[in-house]
Amino acid sequence: MKNSYLKSLFSVLVFLSASLSWADLKATVDRSEIADNESLQLVVRYSGQPMVGEPDFSGIERHFDIVSNSRQQQYSVINGNSESFTDWKMLLLPKRSGELEIPSLTFKGSASKPIKINVQSATSRANSSTHSNRNQPVYTETEVDKASAYLQEQVMLTVRLITSVQLQDFSLTELEIPNTLIQKAAENQYQKVINGINHLVVEIKFALFPQQIGKVEIPPLRMGAYEVTGYGQFGGFPTRGKRILRLTEGKTIDILPKPDTVSADQWMPSSNLSISDNWSNGSANLKVGEPVTRTITINAQGLTAAQIQPLPEQPSDNYKLYPDQPRLSDQAGSKGILGQRIETYAIVPSKAGTLVMPPIQIQWWDTTNNKLQTSTLAAKTLSVLAADPIDISADNSTGTLQTQLNDSPSTETSIPNSPQIQKLATLYRWSLLLNGLLITALIVVLYFQRFKVKPMSAESNAAELTAEDKETSLGSRNLRRQFKLIKRQASNGNLSAMRAGILKWGSYLFPEQAPESLKQLGKSLGNAELIHQFSQLDQHLFNSYASADEFNTAELIANLKRYRRPVTKQESTGGLKPLYPDQ
Repeated sequence: MKNSYLKSLFSVLVFLSASLSWADLKATVDRSEIADNESLQLVVRYSGQPMVGEPDFSGIERHFDIVSNSRQQQYSVINGNSESFTDWKMLLLPKRSGELEIPSLTFKGSASKPIKINVQSATSRANSSTHSNRNQPVYTETEVDKASAYLQEQVMLTVRLITSVQLQDFSLTELEIPNTLIQKAAENQYQKVINGINHLVVEIKFALFPQQIGKVEIPPLRMGAYEVTGYGQFGGFPTRGKRILRLTEGKTIDILPKPDTVSADQWMPSSNLSISDNWSNGSANLKVGEPVTRTITINAQGLTAAQIQPLPEQPSDNYKLYPDQPRLSDQAGSKGILGQRIETYAIVPSKAGTLVMPPIQIQWWDTTNNKLQTSTLAAKTLSVLAADPIDISADNSTGTLQTQLNDSPSTETSIPNSPQIQKLATLYRWSLLLNGLLITALIVVLYFQRFKVKPMSAESNAAELTAEDKETSLGSRNLRRQFKLIKRQASNGNLSAMRAGILKWGSYLFPEQAPESLKQLGKSLGNAELIHQFSQLDQHLFNSYASADEFNTAELIANLKRYRRPVTKQESTGGLKPLYPDQ
């Protein structure tokens, strides 16, 4: 038995030594001519079974990005002939166009031959009559709806992967552009006939909102999928084949400053903006002292809800106004983002007669016609009725008394001289007083029973204090963390990000009614110096070619540092007006 084990071990060693002595290294590619936005597959085969190690692939990275690298080992014996090899399969993307080379690779004394790859520019290849993109089984298209745009104006980016072969498991790398807000607007798949051949189109749209003036570079994106090579044994799911990668085309957009004739409050670049209202009672007749709800909706195409300016206040002596928290929402679609701002007011008339609600005008920048437009909500005239009189005779007790008074003689001298009426009046007053005392005593007893103080241990007392202070403590931590972020953005000179950070800081400072603008935040703080600094910051951002150093951020940071904990409604100096007017 021992000799048989030794013979088997000897045979394995002889086989391994023979395979290692005859092993060689070969490199092959699936294509030698590609576009600079296409991938190719490189297979490096070593005719042996190395236990550890791999060839040095660093030389490949001079001209190519190695997207993926997988290793497979195989050993088989067929009709007495043995075969043993190790494969490294790599997916490569060229870094530039031109004639590129995959260098010779070495491993365990063996070397592969170098391979020449002809990489053509995707643009020139698309314009070539003999190498049109549309003649390729898989290719990409990239579109932007405008070559230049104003600051914060929506730019639509569309990327497509078009294939005439069956693919599955589509993927796209994340789009990242500095100083630009990005929202995915739409994603869909559809069929399209090109040159008489049916193609599948995978289309993805992005809405871009540049926040900085100058040139914005949209980088190429990597779109990937897997070929479908067949279906499983039971015909259920398709099986994966080779991975396909394509790069989209990079684009450059010029971002212009807003026109000097437009103020910061009017700067709302949109292709269409509309305003409408709705009344809770259909704007029928109103009554003094009775609230009615008015809802005003603003829709702006190509504008986020956060960019829509708050409506101006409309104070009046004829009514009292109680605004609710505005509702903001963004709806994504094939045309980009539709921003919606809904403002709701409770209106309480204080005078009878005719009530005229003044018109509301919103000025915005028309990106289609490149001019300032005004959307108007027309004035509305309402009729206000007097408040309903209070009918005190409805009370049963007073009704009895009134009946008896009416049954008595009509002369003024006969009423007070009637002993029966005097007795009834006295009894009525004493009954009212007694009932009032009994009701008051009952309320006091119920109150103390409901809120009876119970003994509390030190542990439970600490837990209760912790629960009460938890929300305030969390708000203070959020304020400190956001303040540090504002300081960092200020030190980096990123005023646009600092402005957004201050608004977020304001939402932590006023958690019960977050400010919608720097102007509103300054008013809520009641700090004239901060109001002035906020105004300077907006003017600097929206009339910008000036450097960030021209705005003094140190004074602004010093002012913000004074506020260290959230402000509650009870601490707010403004307060709400009484709901009902004085009668």
